[in-house]
Amino acid sequence: MTHTHSSHDLSNHERLGHGILPEHDSVLPELLALDAALGAPMLATALDAAGALLEAEPLRVIDLGAGTGTGTIALATRFPNARIHSLDASFQMLERLIATAEAAGVADQVGTHLVDLDGDWSDIVPPGVDLAWAALSLHHMTDPEEVLRQVFEVLRPGGVLVVTEFTDVTTYDPADLGTGRNGLGARVVNELAAHGYPATAEWTTVLETAGFAAVERTASALTASALTPDGARYLEVLLARHRALISENLSREDLAALDDAIATLCVGTSRLQMTSGRAFWTAIRPTNDDPNVSAARDGANPIARAKDTPADEARR
Repeated sequence: MTHTHSSHDLSNHERLGHGILPEHDSVLPELLALDAALGAPMLATALDAAGALLEAEPLRVIDLGAGTGTGTIALATRFPNARIHSLDASFQMLERLIATAEAAGVADQVGTHLVDLDGDWSDIVPPGVDLAWAALSLHHMTDPEEVLRQVFEVLRPGGVLVVTEFTDVTTYDPADLGTGRNGLGARVVNELAAHGYPATAEWTTVLETAGFAAVERTASALTASALTPDGARYLEVLLARHRALISENLSREDLAALDDAIATLCVGTSRLQMTSGRAFWTAIRPTNDDPNVSAARDGANPIARAKDTPADEARR
């Protein structure tokens, strides 16, 4: 496995454009891992869609905002001849990704890159990328439109992009979170929305403006049920994090009820279920650039191309 660092100093886990990833936030990797486990069916469907669009098995793949490595591991497993370039702004996340890749037996396929995804990350990936993967990462970026233009430039003609993001539909059953406090779930959802969570956008037009063709949106959802160990733990951690974010906006009675909901999840007596809306988009860089498409991408800067790594050369 190879590892590279950008020219930006990210040694303090600075996530440019979207704040600091606290070093003490030990539950975030667990939450992401649980999210990945519960979202496995959608991940498999998105991989199937990418495979169907590719003319041949990909050799060069980038994972933008790779996090703990769920996408990277799935991509490496699905495409065993591919070199996966995993990019993230968090040293903590990339360390976990490395360990996970080694445990999964795919470390020789993976190269990690500590980069600012709002910066010149495209300088350190090889040209002619076959597949770009961005799972729940675009909403973290200060200028996702510019990032998508960079993705367009590093993809080869005919290359495929897959974007996964939240939609604005989150529901709880029962609506009182099992506490008897009427409307508690809706108030939690509404207060989170006031804080910008989950961050949602309609990416179809943005992708087309960046120059992509054959843009398709597929709706999906993640369901977490307290009747399963993973679901109960996911809901416990998620609601605890949400409580910390919106505690000043809830009444004392709502906070007490939310604490009760978290406690029942912890001891295994809850029957709560949450559904979180998700969607993924597939898109292709056209094989022949249309002048009208280029005009639609006005403002895009030429992207410097990095040379292939020795591993990439060996895979040719």
